[in-house]
Amino acid sequence: MTITPRIREFPTFPISKQLFHVPGAATDGGLTRGGAQIITPEPGGYGVLEIQPAMRNEWEFPISSWLMSKGNGQILRVRLAPTPQVAYSRRRGASAVTWDTGLLWSNQQAWEGDFSARYMSAAPEGTLEVVVDMTGVGQILQVGHVLGHGNNTYLVDEISYSGNTASIVYSSPLRRDVAVNDPAHLRPWFLGRISNMQEALTTYDAENNGNIQIGKLVLNEANI
Repeated sequence: MTITPRIREFPTFPISKQLFHVPGAATDGGLTRGGAQIITPEPGGYGVLEIQPAMRNEWEFPISSWLMSKGNGQILRVRLAPTPQVAYSRRRGASAVTWDTGLLWSNQQAWEGDFSARYMSAAPEGTLEVVVDMTGVGQILQVGHVLGHGNNTYLVDEISYSGNTASIVYSSPLRRDVAVNDPAHLRPWFLGRISNMQEALTTYDAENNGNIQIGKLVLNEANI
């Protein structure tokens, strides 16, 4: 029986760190299509997204408390924040703007990273190799960057170019079939479940006039 769980949007707020990686072939707290919530093997490895929220004032942003109630296995859809893993882009030939003068990069404002390239050929679920048309941004995608398809994030493990055509090998196989002209998101989305909420809560301290520091959040990929 296939279970279709509810997906909630991860809030956008300042962060100090973010890292997507594929540490191994099994993860504690992942979710398979059949609904298994134990250590589950996945050929090619599972994706993990680690996020360190920046200190913020709880009186102004009570969404922090909402987020901390989502450590019971609920699935969150995260839009990756601008970090060095996310390739800078040029949208339709315009120069990229990484952040406004005087504003922290972590506020995710005024950033030209929403450009989507296009997958040039079909690729079945489970494969590691894709071909992407990078016309409009050029050869900016490199090994170590991330690229997306649907609600999934993939790490670029190998890449070669012929003009603006990029032949890419992902680290972790495709979770869904790719069709010709599907968007290849330079700033991708990630579906995951928080696996360390108890650890993250240990630094939630309201002594300093409501300035709250949430601990690092570790989200394991939910393959649904």
